[in-house]
Amino acid sequence: MNNPSHPQTLADLAGALDSQTRTYVALVGENLGSLTLKLSLSLRQFIDISWVANRTNNAANAQFADEAVAQRSLIPGHAKALAQYTLMGLVNAQLREMKSGGAQISPALEKLASYLPSGPYAALQPIVCNIRQCRFGGGDIAIDPIKDRNDTQTGVYRVSLGQKHLLYVVDGQHRREGFDYVLEFLKDVTRTYKYPKKGIFAPPHYSDELISESEHDFWQKILEAALIKSTVAVEVHLGLSAEQEQQMFVDLNARAKPLQVSFVNSFDHSDPLNKYINEVLVREEIIQHPSDADQSDWHHDTGQLKRKDLLQICSLLFNGKTSSSLVTPALVSERAEFGRKFWKSIAAVPGFGTKGARSVTVLQQTVVQKAIAKLAYDLGYGTKTVQNHQHLADLFTAIAAGRLDFNHTNEIWQALFMTKSARAEKFPGIENYVFVPEGTNLDAGNWDEANKWVRFGSRHNDVYPRIGDLIRYQLGFSPRPTVANAIADADEFEHKQNSFN
Repeated sequence: MNNPSHPQTLADLAGALDSQTRTYVALVGENLGSLTLKLSLSLRQFIDISWVANRTNNAANAQFADEAVAQRSLIPGHAKALAQYTLMGLVNAQLREMKSGGAQISPALEKLASYLPSGPYAALQPIVCNIRQCRFGGGDIAIDPIKDRNDTQTGVYRVSLGQKHLLYVVDGQHRREGFDYVLEFLKDVTRTYKYPKKGIFAPPHYSDELISESEHDFWQKILEAALIKSTVAVEVHLGLSAEQEQQMFVDLNARAKPLQVSFVNSFDHSDPLNKYINEVLVREEIIQHPSDADQSDWHHDTGQLKRKDLLQICSLLFNGKTSSSLVTPALVSERAEFGRKFWKSIAAVPGFGTKGARSVTVLQQTVVQKAIAKLAYDLGYGTKTVQNHQHLADLFTAIAAGRLDFNHTNEIWQALFMTKSARAEKFPGIENYVFVPEGTNLDAGNWDEANKWVRFGSRHNDVYPRIGDLIRYQLGFSPRPTVANAIADADEFEHKQNSFN
């Protein structure tokens, strides 16, 4: 009751009033003895009531300039990848809804969806936040129990959060940024009838044309679903100090033991190259089942390829890059037979894929497979200056028929370990194919005299293009244009130096 001698005034009310107070339904729980709220928020709601307290954000906003930093800096590429994953989930959900409702899905929409990765399921893990502007444990946050028809407690509460009760993101800033990317992308597409030039998605070969009405309607429905139906789970800790929030960030992000990449890949059904490996290469017994371990031992070689290596090789083969992030189901489908030809020619080499294979053939080394994969990609799908379909056919034939000798005793595989002059003397003409700039520490590998093995180095990005050059030399293909240009530039520079001296 109000004290009659001290009546409440509008000024008193204004001091306590928060015009931005909103009510949310929440579960109240205890995380290791500390009270937390568990909310389910739409993507838009979450973005609107949360903040990422990293150095960049705090410095850019005067309101937060003095706030404690409890987050690392944003990694834009990671946020974009999560945005694309989120968009994939929304697209797949919309297609499922259309099918369950009996709607006909046009070939154009099916084609559009094929440009995004597709897995059997997509989900977003809960985000962890902290409300700084409340007492520890949330004793000053208003809650109202929700009871059932029998007036029994349900364990669910209405929670009133004001403008000051900002959710500081402890774990999930890249998901949050990804959600923002997705919403902005969908708004741009539905507003302009065009895919944004620097957006998170556009079909291959898109050239700024207007999209069709059916395509626009499809994205409009996805935007509505993203704004209204798509939610993210948020666990909210209450009143943590800066020190406690920073510690929780460390505990959540640095304590987990990283999974082996090959093991993760074995479970990843959304990556189109993983699906190709499982459904084509393994199922058709073109290669044996890959290993889920990241490490291997030359002296205990089962002949299995490591799954993480196999994924990089296939990515080079299909798209010319070791990362599979830009490989779509449509691309894999288009080049599936090309991949079969490549792996069947590799599998035909004596000793490949068998027990102790690395002691039998240099081809069992991942870097050699990468070299051939990149060479095959360049000949089949590279720029016009390097494409040569006849040479591609010759490459596959030479491998399968044994015209390329992958035995360790073939001295050509030691060429990268030699000096420039020794290499040119041993293999006349190779100086037009292999170029190592002066002062470069190539670390190409070594000849193991005790075991009579060629062992290439671990810096694959420097080594595999040059192994490809050795193959070009052996088969009489043209040198890589970039190598020819580099050699010409080096010769010109040397000539100028000599003239100057």
